[in-house]
Amino acid sequence: MTKDKTSQEDLEGQWSEDDLRAEVVRLRQELRDSREETLRLGRRVSELEAQASSSDALQITKLTCPGGEPDEQDKRRVLDHLRSEAYVHLAVSPIAGVGVFAFRTIPVGIDPFPICNPHMGSKEQFCVCSGSELRGMPPGVCDLVKSFFAPLTEDDSWTPQTDENGEILYGVLATGMNSLNLSWYLNHSDNPNISFKDADDEGGFNSFVTNRQIEAGEELVNDYRELGKEFYALVIGGG
Repeated sequence: MTKDKTSQEDLEGQWSEDDLRAEVVRLRQELRDSREETLRLGRRVSELEAQASSSDALQITKLTCPGGEPDEQDKRRVLDHLRSEAYVHLAVSPIAGVGVFAFRTIPVGIDPFPICNPHMGSKEQFCVCSGSELRGMPPGVCDLVKSFFAPLTEDDSWTPQTDENGEILYGVLATGMNSLNLSWYLNHSDNPNISFKDADDEGGFNSFVTNRQIEAGEELVNDYRELGKEFYALVIGGG
């Protein structure tokens, strides 16, 4: 009789080593499939929202649908944002290349990269691309993508996800390389003053939170280990 693995979780201690390994492989594949399905459904929802926004029968207000012309309330929010939430700029970094620096004091416990009027922008969506797909890009593109977009990781937030061929999977911003905000230029440090924070909602914007008060002139740095083993190995020269 074929063993019903899903109904015998309490008997796992009686499985053979080969059975246990096979079950781990099966569950990992189910997890990957579910994530890909979630991404697919997210894209479908975005498509339907776009259709609904252009339909006379299904009117959606500016505050719930991306796009539309900014009004006076949007303008007031922008002015407030510039007055109290603009903290950083890009400059040459002693760590590597370009970095993110504070031009005024940033308090502890806040996001230095807040999105103003998020209803005016599109959702932050990612396409899952394999290492083999990226290697087919023109010279320099693959390295550039890997330097900005960390591999997707398993639930341990460290081990990179792979496809059925063992190729590492990367989450590439669906809008491409030219829509990155300043947070994408954060450099690595073993003593970070800012931490990564996942988006609260599907399709929402990822963010960061300051670990301490950051003074004007300081470079903002985070620990790339938060983004997984493969990305960390790349930036310290081991990838």
